[in-house]
Amino acid sequence: MKIIILLLIATSAFAQTNTVRVFTTNYVAAASNLREVDGQLYDVLRSQKWESVRCKYQNQADELAVFRKIDRVKIGERPAPKPTETDNLNSSGLFQSAAATLPSMPVDRGIYADQDGEYILLENFPAAHLVTGQELSPRLLRIGETNFNGSIVAIYDCGQPHLVPVVTSKMVKKDTQ
Repeated sequence: MKIIILLLIATSAFAQTNTVRVFTTNYVAAASNLREVDGQLYDVLRSQKWESVRCKYQNQADELAVFRKIDRVKIGERPAPKPTETDNLNSSGLFQSAAATLPSMPVDRGIYADQDGEYILLENFPAAHLVTGQELSPRLLRIGETNFNGSIVAIYDCGQPHLVPVVTSKMVKKDTQ
């Protein structure tokens, strides 16, 4: 038993003098739906804390991108459709079926328009290639509020890409020079 241990120590000592283990770390971006905010990892598609916000790009202010929310506002009501000959036959009972007895879903007959809403500030948003007035619907995490131009506005974070370290090692011969 003592001879085997000494043999292992001797061979490992010999190996250590001729080679060196070199470690290499590469960072690989994980799936685009995995984002980091303040050290916390989120799946933006599944987390209930993240929301889609329809907004227009305004400009860049320091580290934050300034956007304006787009609100849908009901501006009118469409008239109800006129009954047709088929509707009259169905109501008289000639074409009764199981589907006809089911309650119908209410139909929204509203007419909507887009209207500029409140300002919002976005952290970690790559706004380099955006044009003023460009519309987006990014997934955002609300992280707080701040004073902006005399009014309180919400601050959202887009998160940063999650980078996964991949460590590899290899044995390299030592230079004997």
